[in-house]
Amino acid sequence: MKRQVFRSLMRVKFRQPVLGLGIALGIHVLQSNAAEPTCMTLPISDPQGAGDRAYIDKPGRYCLRHDMLAIKVFDVHAFSYKAFSGEGLISITHPFDSKANYPRGKDSYVIDLQGHRLVAEAHSMVGIENRSGGVGVTVRNGFIEVPGHTEANRGMTLRADSTPLDLEERQCPIGVLKCEDIPSSQTIDRRSPIYGETDYVIEKMVIRAGWRGVDLGGRNNVLRDNVIEVEGRVAVFQFGPGAVIENNTFIVRGKGDRTAFDAALKLRDAHGAIVRNNTFIFEGGFFTSAPAAINLLDSKDVLIEGNTFKGFEQKVRVNGDSTYTLK
Repeated sequence: MKRQVFRSLMRVKFRQPVLGLGIALGIHVLQSNAAEPTCMTLPISDPQGAGDRAYIDKPGRYCLRHDMLAIKVFDVHAFSYKAFSGEGLISITHPFDSKANYPRGKDSYVIDLQGHRLVAEAHSMVGIENRSGGVGVTVRNGFIEVPGHTEANRGMTLRADSTPLDLEERQCPIGVLKCEDIPSSQTIDRRSPIYGETDYVIEKMVIRAGWRGVDLGGRNNVLRDNVIEVEGRVAVFQFGPGAVIENNTFIVRGKGDRTAFDAALKLRDAHGAIVRNNTFIFEGGFFTSAPAAINLLDSKDVLIEGNTFKGFEQKVRVNGDSTYTLK
């Protein structure tokens, strides 16, 4: 009964004006996408009474059959609600077994949410995360809502297959917050990281996050037909070349601490990226300053065309060795 009441409340909650595009998208998803022919039911558990979790430990095609909810857990010893520090509702958990002949190309993992919702009542969680060495992850057709304002809070994170930045005193992995904005000119060899083929695809998703919407790393990733809304300052961070980012709506409210490289869409080492037919919307308060819509760091030959910008003081900001064409 509790879960049925929750689902009813969430259906009302998602019918807010700013998510009108998302609801329309969700209806389109349900009408136009059937389950994959050999789609396995996504396994869901409830560890330690903290609500729904799903763990994927091998490649395949998975379908979500109902909504998922991560609940708040009160820690009596700390006398506060537990922070889950970036734990995912859906997690790809293990790297490829070297003894198995697993595919490493496109669609190695397909996660079809089939119009269902992943909702974190608890803060500091990630909707879907890839903690493995797996590549070729496709996520489509669903809704994610993850509140919170810490760095651990992200709608989705598909990590990069890349070498770290080689600094004088340490290795600095791409995807770690303190490393993500360091230009290649500050490395020992003044070279960008080497990125592997990841072929990540995120399509037809509605994502609401408190801090950041999507982290997406590696070569030849695709982000299309999504609505991504954040209370913070960065809707999407793509690092790696060859990305296609098209037909999305990015909504940022600009809450939280400012950094020098804030942007609705951040691109790093994104040589040859295509950013087209997207809508960038800033909806901050009266005393909130708008970040740039797009920030380029060490990204050459980026094509930016057919986009709509609303409320931003600057369309494109350039850092490091970057070039672009704006149409």
